[in-house]
Amino acid sequence: MAEITVALIKELRERTGCGMMDAKRALQESGGDVQKAIDDLRKKGEVKADNKAGRATTEGRVGIEIGGKAAAVVAVQSETDFTANNDEFQVLVGSIAKAIHASEGEPSELKVASGGTVGEAIKALVAKTGENMQIGKHARLTVDNGYFGHYLHSDSKLGVIVKIEGGDGGSDAEKALAKDIAMHAAATNPLGLTKEDVPADVIAKEREIALDQARQSGKPENIQEKIAEGKVNAFFKEQTLLAQPFVKDTSVTVEQHVANVAKESGKPLKLTGYARIKVGG
Repeated sequence: MAEITVALIKELRERTGCGMMDAKRALQESGGDVQKAIDDLRKKGEVKADNKAGRATTEGRVGIEIGGKAAAVVAVQSETDFTANNDEFQVLVGSIAKAIHASEGEPSELKVASGGTVGEAIKALVAKTGENMQIGKHARLTVDNGYFGHYLHSDSKLGVIVKIEGGDGGSDAEKALAKDIAMHAAATNPLGLTKEDVPADVIAKEREIALDQARQSGKPENIQEKIAEGKVNAFFKEQTLLAQPFVKDTSVTVEQHVANVAKESGKPLKLTGYARIKVGG
């Protein structure tokens, strides 16, 4: 029997739209044969004969759910904007956001309020509309001593949630702070909160480019290293949320803006997390 790897499960899920546990079970039963697993799922009615799950899902909507100590944001993808604007689809997106907010775990296996799982709810609407639908990128943030803010673009295809610690979000200043930062992140699309959050391969590529540019200056090697390091540091300032110039007042960084609001409010406010989710992104 072939090893049932994460890659195999991912491939089967992408080709069929089935849940993680369904994919794993089908692969175990088929001895790791993806095509046989697809055939078996089709026989059980898990996959339509015309393989809707293989169709591209470039449209959709983002759902956000915030309450208590958790916040969730998810992109639910559809084939067409017509379906994305359908009331039933929008209800589905809201249900999925609520399910992710309520508990951790594989989204398709989570329970929805109406009964059954997220995966089952998606399959039911796929059968009704004839369109493929998929859960896109998603995130769930939690906080012990803090609050959340969010921004949802007018077309509902881009959403951001931010986590502020050290306050309760009760004052107008705190609410404005969280909303402004969420809108900032929506506009600038940072790579991470700090440079530690930027993927190592991205940093390595930027450093390589910076060194190549520095070598063209013809300056001594030790100077080239300093030039390259300066370029990489500039990259971090442009691409990490806390270090970026705040869009509503570019004389300060986002981190400095948070510190200023914290000082004015008398609370130890800190931006400690965010998630930016876009349909198809």
